[in-house]
Amino acid sequence: MSEATLASLIKRLEAATQRIEEVAGRSKSAEAAPSAPVSSAGSGGPSITAFEDLVGGPLQVYVSGSAAIGGLVKEQAESVREAIQAQKALIQVAAASKKPDTTTLQELLKPTQAAITKITELREKNRASPFYNHLSTVSEGIPGLGWVVVEPAPAPFVGEMRDSAQFWANRVIKEYKDKDKSHVDWANSFVTFLTELQTYVKKHHTTGLSWNPRGGDAKSASVAAPAPVTRGGAPAPPPPPAVGILPTSSQGGAPPTAALFSELNKEGLTSGLRKVDKSEMTHKNPELRASSIVKSGTGGGAAAPSARPAAALKAPPKLALEGNKWVVENQVNNNEIIIDQTELRHVVYIYNCQNCTIQIKGKVNAVTIDGSRKVGLLVENVVSTIDVVNTKSAQVQITGKAPTVAIDKTDGLQLYLSKETLDIEILTAKSSEMNVLVQGADGDYTEKPLSEQFKTTVRNGNLVTVPVEHKG
Repeated sequence: MSEATLASLIKRLEAATQRIEEVAGRSKSAEAAPSAPVSSAGSGGPSITAFEDLVGGPLQVYVSGSAAIGGLVKEQAESVREAIQAQKALIQVAAASKKPDTTTLQELLKPTQAAITKITELREKNRASPFYNHLSTVSEGIPGLGWVVVEPAPAPFVGEMRDSAQFWANRVIKEYKDKDKSHVDWANSFVTFLTELQTYVKKHHTTGLSWNPRGGDAKSASVAAPAPVTRGGAPAPPPPPAVGILPTSSQGGAPPTAALFSELNKEGLTSGLRKVDKSEMTHKNPELRASSIVKSGTGGGAAAPSARPAAALKAPPKLALEGNKWVVENQVNNNEIIIDQTELRHVVYIYNCQNCTIQIKGKVNAVTIDGSRKVGLLVENVVSTIDVVNTKSAQVQITGKAPTVAIDKTDGLQLYLSKETLDIEILTAKSSEMNVLVQGADGDYTEKPLSEQFKTTVRNGNLVTVPVEHKG
């Protein structure tokens, strides 16, 4: 090897050695420096910046529209803003922390839970309000904030909650489209917010809430988290309630969505379940559907606790006129319920009834059947809407006129229409086994099924949806 070649190799080796020493020196400096948490708002990661854009854009449009309407709608919007600020704080903690254990995560979720509880309770306590559809739009959609505990695909969950909100938003739009456009814009603004939330989740939290694998302790980060600041320099709303104020089971009465996050996080949630035999599957055994009872197997775990509606049947039955609202609640095996002292301004609310028949004489403003099973309704004339919600096996007969029937989350409905009400509009969502029986000139009824399946195609850039027809 020549001296020139040897000198060249030595020079390259010295340069490489110097480079290694520089890298090593930087690594030691980084280790010696105190670890700084990941920045949150403003200079934080793209997920936090995008969430701020969501708050400052679509959410602010909804909040401003709620303030313009005022009253209960404005009050509920303030709770929505609390829930969103609590979720923003959680996202900031996640960006600076490793994924915590289940107990810590439940503690972090409690401020959001508390705000959602206020939102849903406001609706439940004001069922007679003229803004009930507004309150329902929000309370049905806000559980979409539960995406933070959904894995591995949280975005579709937000979409499901948006669809639930859309059902009630459509009713607001229908009621106000010819009266007050601000209410129409309000309904669209909340649905738009949920749509944008779904887009945000899909982009920044594709498989679940993004935690920082190199971050610190989540519990410590939550204590040191900065107070959220709204855009435009406006002062932030009051912070969400402190951790640990969730209602306990002894308080009762809290809506099911209040326990959404904690239920999703329970460990061993499916430990008591058993494999269902084919002989017990209702879709394979039509005879089981009529009874709604599945025979218990010889093996498997213990039976699951009874659902809330079944427990509610233990409450005393009620039939009373409260202001402008007839309340029919907790009636069981009663086929003699007759409401005949009606006025045009009256509404009828039927809740948690089973094996009952209710007859409404005269003309009333609206009728609602909610959370009931095997009920029959005979009504003469309704000014606005007949609602059937969260109900199984119902029969509704209209002997006079009614402009609209809205069916939501209902399985098994027979709707009898008189000759005078053939111009009716029927709205359905998340329901099955629905039939309409139309009265002919001879007085006989012809049964026609309502579509449950739909086909959507793209034509000239637009979506075209039609019912699926089964032939052969």
